[in-house]
Amino acid sequence: MATMDEIAKKAGVSQATVSRVINGNTSVNPALREKVMYWVRKLDYQPNATARSLVNNKSYLLGLIIPDISNPYFSEVVQSIEEEAENNGYNIILCNSNGSSTKEKKHIKTLLSRQVDGFLIVPTNQKDTYLHKLKRDQIPVVVFTQQMAKYDSVAVDHKYGGSLAAKHLIDLGHTKLGFIGSKGEEKFRGYLSIIKKHGLSFKEEYFIESSGWLQLSTHDSYNKVCNYLKNKKRSLQATAFFANNDLAAFGAIQAFEEFGFSVPEKIAIVGFDNTSLAAICRPALTSIAQPTGSIGSLAVELLLKRINGQAEKDIAKILLEPRLVIRESTTGIDLSNFL
Repeated sequence: MATMDEIAKKAGVSQATVSRVINGNTSVNPALREKVMYWVRKLDYQPNATARSLVNNKSYLLGLIIPDISNPYFSEVVQSIEEEAENNGYNIILCNSNGSSTKEKKHIKTLLSRQVDGFLIVPTNQKDTYLHKLKRDQIPVVVFTQQMAKYDSVAVDHKYGGSLAAKHLIDLGHTKLGFIGSKGEEKFRGYLSIIKKHGLSFKEEYFIESSGWLQLSTHDSYNKVCNYLKNKKRSLQATAFFANNDLAAFGAIQAFEEFGFSVPEKIAIVGFDNTSLAAICRPALTSIAQPTGSIGSLAVELLLKRINGQAEKDIAKILLEPRLVIRESTTGIDLSNFL
C-alpha cells in the first residue's frame, strides 16, 4: 500500500503538501493539487478515513441534493461536482428530491445524521423554512443553478439566456414567438424583453404553460403541446417556440411533428441547457448552453472555502453567462409559408 512519503517523492513535494491536498485544504495551488491527486490515484493511496476525520474534525463528505437525476443537465453538473470534490479529497452523497420539498427535507435530515461538512443544493422551494435552519445552525450551504437570498450561490444568467433565444429567432425573421414553460421564469422575462424591444407583441395564444420541476419533462411537454394544438384545431399561432429546457423542447418537437408541423421546416424550436442529447437528437436542437463544468467546480470551490473558513464574510453570488448553440431545429425555415 502506498504511503504519503511515496506520493510526495513522486510528485516532488513535501509530505505536508500531500497532507494538505488529501485533507482538502484549498490553499494549495490547483496545478500542484492536481499533480498530487494524480499520484494518489496512480498509486491507489487509501487514507485512513476514520483517523483523518478524527484528527481534522471533518467527515470529508458533502451532501448533494438535486431535483431530477434523470435530466441530463443535472447529471452533467453532478459529474463536475464529483470530480472537483475528489480532487480536493472529498466524497459526495447524492440525493434526488424528485422536485418534492418533503423529500428534500428528509434528505437534509439524513445527510445531517451522516455529519456531512456542507451542502450543495438545488432548492425546490426557496421559501421552505428548513433551509433557513441550516443557515441559523451555521452549516455551510451553496445553492447552485439558481440564486437565493442570503446564501452563497453559483448560477447562470437565465434572463440573458432568454434574450439570446429571442434575438436568434427574430434575426431569422420570426415575428410570432411562442414560449413553453412558466411566465415566472427569468428565461421568459429575458425572452419577452427582447420581443418588446423589437416592437413585437407576445399574445396569450403563443404561450404553452408547463411549470414545476416534474412538469418540465419530455412527456409532460409532449402532452401540453398536443393539447394546445387540439384546442387550436390544428392551427399554429406562432412560428417559433422557446422551451424552458431541452427535455421540454424534445417533447414539443415530437408533438409538433405528429400534428404535421415539421421541425425546422414549419416550426422553429430553441431549448435551454444544451445537454449532451441536444446534439444527437434529430433534428439537432438549437439550445442555450449552460457551463455545467464551471457550475459544478465553482460550487464545490465556494463550499470548501466556507467549510475551511477561507471565504469572504459577504455572501458570494457567482453569475455565469450562457451562450447560444445553433443547430438544425431553427434553420432551413421558409417563413413565406407561415400565417
